[in-house]
Amino acid sequence: MNAPPAARELRLVLAWGTVRDASFPDRVAAARRAGYEGIGLAIPYYRDLLARGWKDRDLAAVLAEWDVRINEVEVLFGFHGAPGRPAGVAGRPGLVYADPELERTAFHLADTFGVPFAQTVGTFDARPVGPEVVDAFGELCDRAAAHGLRVALEFVPYSSIPDLASGLAVVAGADRGNGGLCVDSWHFFRGDPDLGLLRTAPPERVFMVQFNDGPVPPVDPDRMVDAVHHRVLPGEGDFDLRAFVAALDRPGVEAPFSVEVYCDALRSRPTSEMARRAADATRAVVASAPRTL
Repeated sequence: MNAPPAARELRLVLAWGTVRDASFPDRVAAARRAGYEGIGLAIPYYRDLLARGWKDRDLAAVLAEWDVRINEVEVLFGFHGAPGRPAGVAGRPGLVYADPELERTAFHLADTFGVPFAQTVGTFDARPVGPEVVDAFGELCDRAAAHGLRVALEFVPYSSIPDLASGLAVVAGADRGNGGLCVDSWHFFRGDPDLGLLRTAPPERVFMVQFNDGPVPPVDPDRMVDAVHHRVLPGEGDFDLRAFVAALDRPGVEAPFSVEVYCDALRSRPTSEMARRAADATRAVVASAPRTL
């Protein structure tokens, strides 16, 4: 009788948004203590650290002390839009298309800290995905390749690349070795949750998996507001995360689970508590998911 296949080792990354108010040392220490291998870093947060006097060597020393890496940098907004143009979302002037400064910072982080992944999204409008979008993604990948950086395209329901099918079309059309997908459970279930397509997505193109849960229906009718304020810990919402995990449980999917829980209700909790609770919740859901092999 053959033994059942061994479960894939669960590797965790503490996404920036789960502990968005934490200091850098607290963030890194909490990640290590809760068993994460890395953290995510938001570009505005990094810039704020520099403005407050931190140097790259200081950040590197903290990471080395706790043996934690920066696994992902976010977010390169509107990669196929005109540089510096408003993003098309009323009342949100801070979101721009194709900001060259964001790219330069992402590339600097890759060069300085060996960050392997940069996350990108489309423009915040409903323009169709045409050849110009595919070309722009390929060009971004080419620029990133010079820095050893892989680009993870995140499909977002209120963006020009709203679902898994459109994300796969862009990535396949560009056909760059360092171009793949960021699959966020929130955006998957809030958009067109095609589990059949997720089960057949090329495993080598799944670069990042972001993990969280949420209520159905949404708390806020503004989908962007809902996404950055009302997520919940895995297993405490209504998403079928067990099926989501099962669809990704196959050979070739090597991405760690980046636990990204933007939750106002938990925002005041201590950094160490949030990191631990998010890790424990993720491990419990993944362990309960049916094996597909």
